[in-house]
Amino acid sequence: MRTPGALAIAVLAIGGTLTGCAGGGGGGGGGAPPKPACKPPATPTISFSMDIQPIFNRSCALVSCHTGAVPAQGQDLSPGVAYGQVVNVSSTEQPKLKRVRPGDPNNSYLVRKIQGDPRISGVLMPNGCPGVPAAGAQCLTPDEIAAIVQWITECAPNN
Repeated sequence: MRTPGALAIAVLAIGGTLTGCAGGGGGGGGGAPPKPACKPPATPTISFSMDIQPIFNRSCALVSCHTGAVPAQGQDLSPGVAYGQVVNVSSTEQPKLKRVRPGDPNNSYLVRKIQGDPRISGVLMPNGCPGVPAAGAQCLTPDEIAAIVQWITECAPNN
């Protein structure tokens, strides 16, 4: 006759063995878990709709620039479409780079274009800056550039 204690030990031993063989459930034979997506702060300091879109409106989304039937580089920065045109979208000038890579302003082509990085294709944006920009655009101020960088750093939320 078996005692309850012996049965409990046997069940635990078998359960422990099976658990050890089960793996982590990753389906790929172990290894590191995938890198999590960009995690935005609990309270973002920059809003796309209140801070970034107004910059686009006065400096980019202008006739013969980034708006209309055939926007420059196929990038329409008009209200209502701009977000979907920049976040996680490959640059047409340098397709290995995203226009905006959430959480990574240093590898976001938009930042390179507005800062005049030497690795860009084409010219500093807005076209004509510093100086007299094209199509009535306004050159970005250092604060506007910093806002775009911060928005991207905060994972480029559509807020």
